Amino acid sequence: MASKVKLYGFTGSNSVYTGRLLLEHKGLEYKFVKLPPAAHAPTMLLLGFDTMGVPALKVDGVRVQGTRWIARALDELHPENPLFPEDPAMRRAVQHAERWGEELQNATRRIFYCAARRDRAAFMSVLGTDRGPIRRTMMRMMAPVIIKLATGVHRASDAAGHEDIELLPERMDQIDAWIAEGVIGGPQLNAADYQIAVNVSALLLSDDLAPFIEGRAAADLARRVAPDYAGHLGPIVPEEWMADLRAAADELEPAESAPPESPPMPHLRPADYDGAQIAQLPRVG
Repeated sequence: MASKVKLYGFTGSNSVYTGRLLLEHKGLEYKFVKLPPAAHAPTMLLLGFDTMGVPALKVDGVRVQGTRWIARALDELHPENPLFPEDPAMRRAVQHAERWGEELQNATRRIFYCAARRDRAAFMSVLGTDRGPIRRTMMRMMAPVIIKLATGVHRASDAAGHEDIELLPERMDQIDAWIAEGVIGGPQLNAADYQIAVNVSALLLSDDLAPFIEGRAAADLARRVAPDYAGHLGPIVPEEWMADLRAAADELEPAESAPPESPPMPHLRPADYDGAQIAQLPRVG
């Protein structure tokens, strides 16, 4: 019997895009339940989910939220086309990169909302996509409220966004290193590929940041995995932030020919393995 799958979220969200790619990797048909940004939060609670976050998935009687847990739930419930390697060492490496990618996901959100506060057109170009004229008008009217709420929820202060932009060269070096090691970017895409590449694709929407990503293996992976991220962020990053970004890139440039080694992988908790977490997920009718 065909799986009854529903994915809840809103267009333009980096994490929701990742959720959709995970489902497509599995070859599962699903219904995308499109929710308005900000209004999605109480809706998720009313639908019986544990938190207000998206993406949220209902599959085979299981409710699960968040890209990392969606990946584990899909592998547990639908083992075909696995998202994690069978080899234990490579599996740990992919899980570690995926967990790191979750912070890149958060950093990308912070950078986006810093941009959105400065340029409403940037906000609309990303979150206003795939909406009719009436919904776009409503989105434009609600934009100040949505941006204010999202800034608080995601802690997207200027200080945090400034730091995330300064860390961009270091983070891109790490992605390039994992590609060189075969952890991501291999013939068979895995959960870490989707977790990381979508966010690189989102960062490439920025006229300010794209030059620091183009020409890297990370950019090639982004276009392979998530080539159709819609939106455009014009040159709006403050000059002080750009000066720090250029300085950070210059500091790393001498080591460019030799990709940095990956940081040691920490000991994984039981919750980091598929079955341990999925066994605790509530069953629903």
